[in-house]
Amino acid sequence: LNLISVSGISDNDKNVAFAQFQNQKDKNNDEINNSRRNIITETVKNVSPSIVGINVIEIREYKDPFFSFFDDPFFQRYFGNRGTYNQEVKGLGSGYIISSDGYIVTNDHVAGNATKITVTLTDGRSFDAKVIGSDNASDICLLKIDGDDLPFVTLGNSDDIIIGEWVIALGNPFGLFELNDKPTVTVGVVSATGMNLDAINNRYYLNMIQTDASINGGNSGGPLVNSLGEVIGMNTLIFTSGNSSGSIGLGFAIPVNKIKRIIEELKEKGSIDRNFEIGMRIQTIDE
Repeated sequence: LNLISVSGISDNDKNVAFAQFQNQKDKNNDEINNSRRNIITETVKNVSPSIVGINVIEIREYKDPFFSFFDDPFFQRYFGNRGTYNQEVKGLGSGYIISSDGYIVTNDHVAGNATKITVTLTDGRSFDAKVIGSDNASDICLLKIDGDDLPFVTLGNSDDIIIGEWVIALGNPFGLFELNDKPTVTVGVVSATGMNLDAINNRYYLNMIQTDASINGGNSGGPLVNSLGEVIGMNTLIFTSGNSSGSIGLGFAIPVNKIKRIIEELKEKGSIDRNFEIGMRIQTIDE
């Protein structure tokens, strides 16, 4: 540009100088863009189309404390159970497509008891989903929508996790997916593995993955992926502090190897059979 402004320079030299400047500018822009694109951003780009937002309606039974005396069997005998009533409740969560024909994984506490399930894809399409099978104990649910050639995730190996490696949580916190049909992305590391937590509502959270990637209400059922774009877990619950209901950097995900075992049986049988033969018989004996 300095050359162009100097008198006595030929038009040809000016054109050459401007072309050199433009080439250098394009090169600098390319270097900046390339430096912004890394394995994390490429993983987000590749995985995002497989993430879904889930909206559910379920019927819940509530008790009116005013009619608590109807809990007494004597009153129930004559008046029935008048202290309870059913109400429709809306809920939301996240999920991810695991096959091109529309199988979706989420949490049981997201969709396991739903009477109506609506799944929204990143291309804006919405589908009614049906529950193929759901397991309360492991908090894993398998859904199905009618679709073809759908984008789907790659399931990784949770036994190969490295503590401290980068991980990405994708999902639908607070229903934000509905604003632009795109998952919210948060990044952190694997903080710990093999975390055995207390049971909650007869759900058992064993060998969980801990992460500091931000997880909030609505993230449940979404994938936790490594930097290669492989699902290593399913975001399920968080620890909170005081009256806070938001993330404080203590999130937990169900390991994907457990998910793979559960959904295989759900797909085949619709439920998990935990009856087993212990090989022992008990009988009364005399003296």
